[in-house]
This record gives sequence, structure tokens and C-alpha cells, in this order.
Amino acid sequence: MKSCKASASTILVVEDDANFLKLLGDELREVGHRLMTAASLSEARERLASGGTQIDLILSDLRLPDGSGSDLLAERSAPPIGPAFIVLTAFGSIDQAVELLKAGADNFLTKPLDFEQLHICIERALEYRQLKLQFGEIAKSVPDDGFHGMIGRSPKMRNLIYEIRKVAVTDEPILLLGESGTGKELAARAIHAESRRSGNEFVPVNCAAIPSELIESELFGHEKGAFTGATSDKSGLFRAAEGGSLFLDEIGELPLDLQAKLLRVLQEGKVRPVGANTEVAVDARIIAATQRNLREDVTENRFREDLFYRLEALTVEVPPLRQRDADIPIIAMHLLDRIARSFNRSTAGFTPEVMHALQVHPFPGNIRELENVIKKMLVFAESDAPLTADALPAELRPLAVAKSPGGEGDTPSSVFVVGSPYPTLEQVKAKYVQHVVDAFGGNKRQAAEWLGIGRRTLYDILERKR
Repeated sequence: MKSCKASASTILVVEDDANFLKLLGDELREVGHRLMTAASLSEARERLASGGTQIDLILSDLRLPDGSGSDLLAERSAPPIGPAFIVLTAFGSIDQAVELLKAGADNFLTKPLDFEQLHICIERALEYRQLKLQFGEIAKSVPDDGFHGMIGRSPKMRNLIYEIRKVAVTDEPILLLGESGTGKELAARAIHAESRRSGNEFVPVNCAAIPSELIESELFGHEKGAFTGATSDKSGLFRAAEGGSLFLDEIGELPLDLQAKLLRVLQEGKVRPVGANTEVAVDARIIAATQRNLREDVTENRFREDLFYRLEALTVEVPPLRQRDADIPIIAMHLLDRIARSFNRSTAGFTPEVMHALQVHPFPGNIRELENVIKKMLVFAESDAPLTADALPAELRPLAVAKSPGGEGDTPSSVFVVGSPYPTLEQVKAKYVQHVVDAFGGNKRQAAEWLGIGRRTLYDILERKR
């Protein structure tokens, strides 16, 4: 019984031992692979020259009559992604294996071969290659920076881009809603870039990060001597954004007295610097953002109702990452590439198990959390090979999924195993539900909403787990 039923692929076998070549060929054809063969380095080069684009994997002996399989490894190339490469040798050493893996080999096997292991290695190498091909296609169809830096093609993302383009053509204030880490500032920058104001300044300010006693001066400016420490005039951020856009992030954190003054600016188009007797006309488009429920804040007198309705007329909601999980592969690869370059590292991407874990984790911290996960993985990864489940943070490892030993579908990783080689469905379900609850910081309402079940059902599952 074979350990893997790999999908039919074209494999070039480079081997000068005719008997071993026949044995190997019979083994590979039995699971459906198409074979091309070569008995020397020169023959292998001819096969690659004539049919390189159809070859999915090269299985090459290291010692050949006219050279080395490592030469072929260095030369292989076929657009858009070269064939996967597995080295075979009867004279292997750990140092040699490390060097070949660094040079780009997918694996290194010693003779006599364990055919069960060979099938697994071939399946793995082909999966990695297919993953790289898929990401290559994504990269060709989507610009490097997406839509003004916003990456994704899911329905939620397409709708967000549509709404941004619609509201950008107006000069009205915009209110961006969304959880922390969803990319509200990127959305604000996209609105600015799509507007008639794109040639002027985009000025971001985090209202929660400025002390309440300084925020009025920061926004509206002040005159010299207006207060202790005001040694010169200051124009303020509204005037810095003249003709452009002022992005007020976390607007729900503004003190109530500042909310009243902001409303006046929106109504009159004028600011009064601290300590000044006269107002100054300003022309800055306001884009505000919050993760708070402002309607609830209005009810509880934490946010002015008149300011809320002035901002709420044009509202754009930035969806959480869990609602556009189809975008995660391209976002993850984009982040990995950027982070790897900043670390002066290279990487071949993610294994399928890791990508599965990233797509099913709810990411309550959204893109910011995804970025942190990838950063940690890259820091602790041992090599430039695809990032594996071992590099995942502990809380995500239970979500990594691997091919089952028989190749008949997917089975949860060993972290899910509870006292037996294969967990029961109830055990897997309970562990996964608990993982989602933990990911949402214990908030069972949010966890149930994300899982698509009622809270009573969630409580029942957690109760049975005990």
C-alpha cells in the first residue's frame, strides 16, 4: 500500500543504474506519474531543453557518469516556476544534504530507498511547487500594492473598494468603522488618493494618543503665550491638511468639549487657535475612524449626537479579516515578502498546513495580528524553506492540517489527538470551539457569531468538553 496517492505529474528521473531505474520507474508509474528518463547529466539537459515546461519534478542521482546532480540543480529553470528537485545518493552526509537544501533542493534521500518515504517526499515537493505556482498567478493578477496598499479580491474587499471610490468623489466627512487592525488608515489613505485632494497632504492623527490637555492645540493650533510652554505660534493639524485630508483615528476618544469644537469646524469651515480672538478659514476634508459603537456611545452620553449624525451620513465599514478569509493567502504572502526583506531573509512561503491554519484562525486582531504571527514565524524559522507548522505560535498549531498517511483527505495535526491516533469528531469540535473562544479573549458572543452557531449551542459544546 502506497503512503500517498500523488496527483499525476511528469517526473524526470536521472539515474545511470538501469536496474534501479526500472525499479524506480515501475514504482512511480504505479501511482500514476508520467516518466521521462536520462542516464547522464548531458541527457538530462537535453530532456529539460526539449520539455522543461512540462516537467514537474526532477529525481536525480547525485553521482552521474559525466557530472553531478548538483549541477543540474543549479541549472534547472522553467517559467514560471522551475521543477521541484529531489536528490538521490548512496553516499550521503548531513553536511552534503544541508548544502543541497540551501542550493534549492526540496529533499535529499539516501539509497537504498524507502519507497514509502519517497512517495511522501514527492507529494510534498509537488505540493510546495503548486503552492508557489498559485501565488505566482495571484501576483500576476494583482498589483504589488493592491488597491492603494489594500490587498484582496474577496467579495467583501471588492465591495469595500467600490464604496471607497463612491465616497471619495465627495467632499463630505467620512466615518470609517471597523475592528482594531482591519486597516482603517489604509482605507482612509485610499479615499484620499481617489479624491480630487490627492495632490495635497494626507495628515493622520490618533486622537487616543494625544493627551486631552494638548489635543485642542494639536488640532486647531495656538498663539504664542496662549499657555505655559507656548513659546511660538503653531498652525495646527487642520491647517497642515489645507486642501487635503485630515484623518482622525479613534475619534470616539475625543473629549466632549473638543467634539463640540470639531462640529463647529465641520459646519463653519473655520478653526480658532488656542489664545486667538479670531477664526481662520480651513479647507480640510475630514475622514474619521473608530472601532467603538458610536450609536451606543451617543445613548450613554459619551459622544455628541449632533456630531455623530454629521459624520454618519457617509459611513464605510472595513470588514474584519475573518469575513474575508479567501484573501488570507495573498495577504500572508505579501506580508511575508515584506517582512523577509526587512529581516534580510528569504523564504519559499508556507506549507499547505500552515496556510490552512492561517485561513481558519479567526484573527480577532485582524491584519495586525496576522502580521505579528508571520513575523514570529520568520524569526524562529530554522531555514529558508517553506514555513512549517512547527514555526506557528502554539495557539495556532492545533489548526494546522496535514495529509493523512493513506492520502485519503485531511486529518487534524497531532495537537488535536486526545488519547488515540485519531480523535473523535466531538473531541475535535470541542477543542476547536475552545480555540475560537480563546482567540476572542473569552468573548463567547463573538466566538459564537464567528462560528455561525448560537450561544446556547456553544455553551453545550463547551460543557460536554468538561
